[in-house]
Amino acid sequence: MSRPERDTDSFEVVELDASPPEYAVSERRTFGLAPTSFVAALAGACLLAAVVLFALGSAVVAILLLVAAVILAVLFIEQAHRRRGSRLDRVAAGAFDSSRGFAVLAATSVRAWSGAGREVSALRFEAKRLSRERSKVQYALGGAAAAGDTAETERLRSRMHELDARIAACAQRAEAAVGGARERTAHERLSVSSTQIRRP
Repeated sequence: MSRPERDTDSFEVVELDASPPEYAVSERRTFGLAPTSFVAALAGACLLAAVVLFALGSAVVAILLLVAAVILAVLFIEQAHRRRGSRLDRVAAGAFDSSRGFAVLAATSVRAWSGAGREVSALRFEAKRLSRERSKVQYALGGAAAAGDTAETERLRSRMHELDARIAACAQRAEAAVGGARERTAHERLSVSSTQIRRP
């Protein structure tokens, strides 16, 4: 059974002063490390100390500092690539993106041209072998024609046509392999070229 409406408790609402909300931005940190600029400065200091120690003859400590500098530089680039908060972050991230794009371009070019080179070499070898066979068939064709053997002449003539077609096919396949390598490298080159704005 519910209570009557007049028995309901009442209270006064306290008015609060209007204030603007406060925002807090949480930044991602790797293992709780310091911001990127401090990591970059620390990497530079380790590199400088490694060079000085190499000059002084303390190779073991210099190598350790050099390894630390490389690790800190990699950490800096990774954080700068993610944050891009300061100008230094943007420059480092842009340099990293460019170098990564050029590395991909180089790897694609090496892969494409080495594959095309192997294929073209095999096709040239095959074309030379067919050309030698064609020369033998041509010599035999001359002998058959001089002897008046029409059946052998026709057989050798058709064999020569077949060899000519196979030699031409080898040349076409070699051209297609080179064209494919050019196309793959040209496509990958577009990803590293800077965007150009053309005004209408």
